[in-house]
Amino acid sequence: MTVLSVRLDEDLEEQLSLIMKKKKLQDKSALIRQMLAKSMEKEIIDLLCDEVQMKKISAWKAAEIAKISLSQFLHELAQREIYTTDEKNLLEDIQFVRNQSESDS
Repeated sequence: MTVLSVRLDEDLEEQLSLIMKKKKLQDKSALIRQMLAKSMEKEIIDLLCDEVQMKKISAWKAAEIAKISLSQFLHELAQREIYTTDEKNLLEDIQFVRNQSESDS
């Protein structure tokens, strides 16, 4: 595990203290790690959705990078009204599903 030092301004410290108090937590570092992981997951999905929208990668590849299921990633795209309907990406997605089915058998 890497050690990282971060300085919090007064507002962030107050917000962190409030969360810890309301959740009855003692370990500030564990809470910050949990919040950072959640934020990074969202940021990665945001970036990958943008790449899919710009047709730089297919939905299945983005799902693989994000370490979520294709179904979950397609749901994320639908929520953002990003549709992957070109033939190349559709064929890649179908091939991915076929490969998953074969490996599950």
